[in-house]
Amino acid sequence: MPNRWEQPAIYLQSGDPEQENVPTLLYPGLLGARFTVIQPSRVAPAAEAGRSKRYQIIKTDSTMAVAPYEGAVGWWADQAAYTVTTTSPSTAQTRNRVAGAFCNAITPGYYGCVQIAGPGKVKLIDAVVQANVVAGAYIVPSATNGKADVVAAATAPTAQPLGQVAQPLTFNVADLTVVVDLAIPETT
Repeated sequence: MPNRWEQPAIYLQSGDPEQENVPTLLYPGLLGARFTVIQPSRVAPAAEAGRSKRYQIIKTDSTMAVAPYEGAVGWWADQAAYTVTTTSPSTAQTRNRVAGAFCNAITPGYYGCVQIAGPGKVKLIDAVVQANVVAGAYIVPSATNGKADVVAAATAPTAQPLGQVAQPLTFNVADLTVVVDLAIPETT
């Protein structure tokens, strides 16, 4: 029988990958499943309208210092067990182990989804150079728990990029979030 990387039916208890926050999975075999959802154009912001988003079902690390929140960057705490943390790895090399971006607040130790592709909100570091946040700029993982940094235009990324700032530019200066065209490598 051929291998399938997608499961035909995904069951989310909340019904929405951007709201999932549950203590147990209805079906344990769902952990690690990846799936794609198309944003309805009638309710999505301009950078997301009618575009597809890709998610992966994960378990959050119960020991992380910063609980997941909307736009937080997630790193693999244990990739084989699909456990994700917001705690930034200590070295630039291990910082490349990005699992995805959280779309909502998830209780540490609970199950939810991280977004791995398509337009999604990402939280930037407090010291971000706002002039560098332009459409097409690379967004890379930072040394700050749950946050990313922006690489200036015409500069090589310092780490594996999460993606690029989406067009049209959707940057919220008040909370330092930006819509990014996520392109995070998938695990097998």
